[in-house]
Amino acid sequence: MPVSRIDLDGKGVGSPEGLVLKILKAEPALSVPIPIEQLCRRLDISSIDYEALEGLEGALITNPEREFGTILVKETSHRYRQRFTIGHELGHFLIPTHMPGPDGRFLCSRADMLLQHAAEQDKRARMEVEANRFSSLILIPPPILRPKLKGDPSLEQLTNLALEFEVSKEAMARAYSQHHHEFLALVVTENGKVRRIYKHLKFPYIVIDIGQAAPNGSLLSRSAPNRRRVTDIVESLPDHWISVERGKAAPKLYEQVMMQRDNFAMTMLWIEFGNEDDDYDRDDDLTSKQRYRDRMSRFSN
Repeated sequence: MPVSRIDLDGKGVGSPEGLVLKILKAEPALSVPIPIEQLCRRLDISSIDYEALEGLEGALITNPEREFGTILVKETSHRYRQRFTIGHELGHFLIPTHMPGPDGRFLCSRADMLLQHAAEQDKRARMEVEANRFSSLILIPPPILRPKLKGDPSLEQLTNLALEFEVSKEAMARAYSQHHHEFLALVVTENGKVRRIYKHLKFPYIVIDIGQAAPNGSLLSRSAPNRRRVTDIVESLPDHWISVERGKAAPKLYEQVMMQRDNFAMTMLWIEFGNEDDDYDRDDDLTSKQRYRDRMSRFSN
């Protein structure tokens, strides 16, 4: 592995995206799953230690000059979560605007690892959001992921990709929704209440807020807990999830639900617009079921 921190000099290193691009340029043949521990060693992380951390998922010990870095990882966490934690702490180490506390440490909790957005004035939260973006991008590099997103979306494909990249389903959900060629949203619920939403930039606004129950009539609300783990993909009424403008043709919306442990579930929402609103060709003369089957057979890239 030839990459070193010398390769990370110059423009663009202030953002997670710029850093990952430079790493990928220096390491064009990175294998999947990404060898994150080996990458850390090449980038001046002196050790990765697995310890019984209380209230933390991980930590980074360094100095203001970033001459070295030691990553601490919660030893009892799932291996895939540990990989995300290592990527997160490496992000803190490499992003030059991330400054440790007075004791030279970044201390990161489980809640920090879930942050997607932060107020402009909340410097610490913004650092955590950027470290999460870095970890997601380095563990699931878009140039490596996109060629694998063949055919129509499904939670089975998402699960298989999570196993291939050795990341959690939720980490893959973020990348899957952003980089799939279809317009997707992945909704994570706990006991039927929405906890997190990951969606494509062009996916319409979701009218259910974080903390609210999944809408009545949604596939999740109709799926009994003892049903098989992953449902079929079914067409649903779009106004269960999105705002439909009066007088305008509603897009088609498909749902699929995956039941998970501890009363969690993941719902995939897949939107298809009419021809005048979408960049993709649609066969409007077919029924929804025919169109779905036809698309499954035609997509090869």
